[in-house]
Amino acid sequence: MKHLIAVVFVLLSTPSLAGVVTYDFTRLIFGADSQKSSLAGQITFDEYETQFNRSTWLSFFFQLEFDGDIYHILEDDIADFVIVNLNGGVFGDESGEGFEFFIEDSSVPYEFTISSGLAGLGETDTCVFFESGERCAGGLFQLVKTVEPNNGSNNGSTQVSEPASFATAMLILLTFTSMRKRKQ
Repeated sequence: MKHLIAVVFVLLSTPSLAGVVTYDFTRLIFGADSQKSSLAGQITFDEYETQFNRSTWLSFFFQLEFDGDIYHILEDDIADFVIVNLNGGVFGDESGEGFEFFIEDSSVPYEFTISSGLAGLGETDTCVFFESGERCAGGLFQLVKTVEPNNGSNNGSTQVSEPASFATAMLILLTFTSMRKRKQ
């Protein structure tokens, strides 16, 4: 019996595996190529996630290149980010889906409003609004869904430690200890 409990304890204390799915937002070019303005991004979720929003993504990254300067868009810059369907291949084409970012920083020569999709000012376009005008891409982001590889050992999933495994293992250890004390 002691060996069975020890085996269960070891198995439950081993981290669970969960896949990580990344959605790449294809690079959009704003205005003429000579203006060197583009926007690209990426968000990552657990593969078993069913609620896609700001509180459930594992990582968020967007980068604006504007007139040759690069600006990293942080979560603090998000005014609105609505996800309706990430499997449709296009972001911003469904009712309410899209985003708005505001980049307001003393180190930035402009204050930017970046809008894409039906939740933003761009509606069916993706645009950068700045002090002296706007530049639009003439379309919405295409989404590319990928599962991050982990040496092929778990079908392309990346290992993510699940804290519930440790709590379960501690509960079993506590039960084992109390049973042992009861026998004495």
